[in-house]
Amino acid sequence: MLVSAVVQPPPRPPSDSTNSRLPLIHHHQQKKASENAREAMLIEDEVHGVIELPSHIQEIVEHPLFQRLKKVNQLGLIPLSLNKNANHKRYDHCLGTYKSAQDHLRAIERNSHYEPKLPQWCRQAVEIAALLHDIGHGPMSHVWERLCDHEFDHEENALVCVDRIFEEACSEELVSLRDYGSGRGVQLIKALILGCSDSLSFPMMSHNYIFDIVHNSRCGLDVDKWDYLRRDNKRLKLLSSKEMDFDDVFLKARISADGQRIEYRYQDYHRIYRLFEARFRLHVEMYQHPLICAMDSIFAELVARVTPEKLNIRSESPEWLDLHDENILKLVECDPMAIYLQEPRKVVEVPSDGFQGKNILKVQRKIPGPGFNMQNEDFAFFGNKRNKRKIDQCLETTIISKIYKLL
Repeated sequence: MLVSAVVQPPPRPPSDSTNSRLPLIHHHQQKKASENAREAMLIEDEVHGVIELPSHIQEIVEHPLFQRLKKVNQLGLIPLSLNKNANHKRYDHCLGTYKSAQDHLRAIERNSHYEPKLPQWCRQAVEIAALLHDIGHGPMSHVWERLCDHEFDHEENALVCVDRIFEEACSEELVSLRDYGSGRGVQLIKALILGCSDSLSFPMMSHNYIFDIVHNSRCGLDVDKWDYLRRDNKRLKLLSSKEMDFDDVFLKARISADGQRIEYRYQDYHRIYRLFEARFRLHVEMYQHPLICAMDSIFAELVARVTPEKLNIRSESPEWLDLHDENILKLVECDPMAIYLQEPRKVVEVPSDGFQGKNILKVQRKIPGPGFNMQNEDFAFFGNKRNKRKIDQCLETTIISKIYKLL
């Protein structure tokens, strides 16, 4: 697994020439000569290359609430069951989404030359919302939400984390976002995570387009998807580079004339469909693979029986920091059913007829085709409509129905 690391440049050779080039050190920060300031942290990322984190972002990344994400699997039980290489963490995805938000924002500004310019505090809010959008995830990511019967929402849970981080903020940039203008910066960060401006006590006026960046509730094109599709497929290796050719959707977009939307090129219409098709393929072939669904059910039963009190923990609790994959797996490992998490080959698919009993698991899922994402009218386009390619949209729902026997 490629781990995040800080890239530190070699020091100047001392007079005795005994020093040598320093190696890459995991999250070892560079320091200025002044003790009161520090240079940007440089993170080596497998998708984006080197990501530069200024000091105020570094402060957030070093917070225990963010560090906890190093112990939360991005893809839940998939690395335990189907693909051991898919063991990347929410930590990696959040850093990647931060970088994707920067890239997308710079691109739309470059492509549209929109006036008025986005205020610096709004830019910081967009970047921090991207960084913190998944900080509220429970153990095994989305599996935990299903475990809690959807009474747990990782985005709502993230809002408390945002407040806690900013309550303890020290850097000038973070303190300003918290205190200036009745805390409008923190307000905006939380609204961007939810993808809804209704909670704001102030209007965004001509900058409402930023709500299409982190959590685009209008048409679903956002930097969250842009990062996780690239990141997950890099580990899973399911889709070809041609099937993943949708970067220009984000890099060639622009701000609408009224500042209310992000507009996409007509000539990228097929690439938008390609993005949703890639997402659909990953859901069918990995995210909702029948075996993974079976393993999710086993994990849910284990947690509900062995440690049900954990399901009520939220980010405002001191116990939240210890609520992560490693500790939950440790708590359930002594239960007899834990053998199926440790040895997934004991979960065997059987014919659909004639099997029933306590050692039988039935898996059923419905996954709408990628064409459903393109049916709404919430996409905004620009350019020559003749450049819009005709695509054969899949509107069929894929039905997953399997039966597994626990040996």
